Amino acid sequence: MSLTETSEVFVAVEESALNDLITAVCTTRPHLLHYGSPAFVPASSISATQMAPIPFPGSPGLQWSVELRTPRLDLFKQDDALPPELSLGAGQFSLSTTVRLCVDCASRGKEDRQDTHDPGHDHPGEGPKDDPKDPNHEHRDDPWRDDRDDWGKAQNPMCCRLDVYAVGHLVSTWADGQRAIGFAVDAVEIVDIEPNALESVIECLLTMVLRSVLATLSLPVTALELGAFTLTPTVGPLIDVNRVLARGDF
Repeated sequence: MSLTETSEVFVAVEESALNDLITAVCTTRPHLLHYGSPAFVPASSISATQMAPIPFPGSPGLQWSVELRTPRLDLFKQDDALPPELSLGAGQFSLSTTVRLCVDCASRGKEDRQDTHDPGHDHPGEGPKDDPKDPNHEHRDDPWRDDRDDWGKAQNPMCCRLDVYAVGHLVSTWADGQRAIGFAVDAVEIVDIEPNALESVIECLLTMVLRSVLATLSLPVTALELGAFTLTPTVGPLIDVNRVLARGDF
């Protein structure tokens, strides 16, 4: 039987081309991978997406930031190493990325700030120095100061980086009124976090983050088309061995 089977058109995209396409999307739209409240993201832009602080009673809210490295996809069969807790089955993809989590730890005093501050994790403009001439100097130890005038100026950023792995499958979806390829997450694993209960909590959080981020990374089916035709999928898109394929009609 021909590659088209009962359809008119057969289209396949190799794993390397799919990763190139995802890299291109993330490079031109970095805001799809970076989210944060006003202390970290003063305004939504092409670089980052502003979201609200996490509300708590009696406070202006917890300022936070989540930033992902461009994810790498490995289509079945498995080529990239995975943690032993995950396995790549037929029809699945694996994903690897690094996630940078930050909070503005406003309750920490000046004595602790120097020990917990990691210059290697800073972004430009984060963490102003403790300068006595700074008009806000006298407020630095006030844990619940309303800092809306300091948007874009996290006072005491605390950050960590986590290597994250996931497995998932493709779904058919819509993006901007067009048929698209979507990515659904089945399981997430973070390496080397103790105790196990803490690891489970963070994995649950990052599963929700990844699902939201991947929903914005859906790829239009037009990316699979050539100028000579418009594809209307009847089968797929689905994962074959190291490629995504679809069958359809003109």
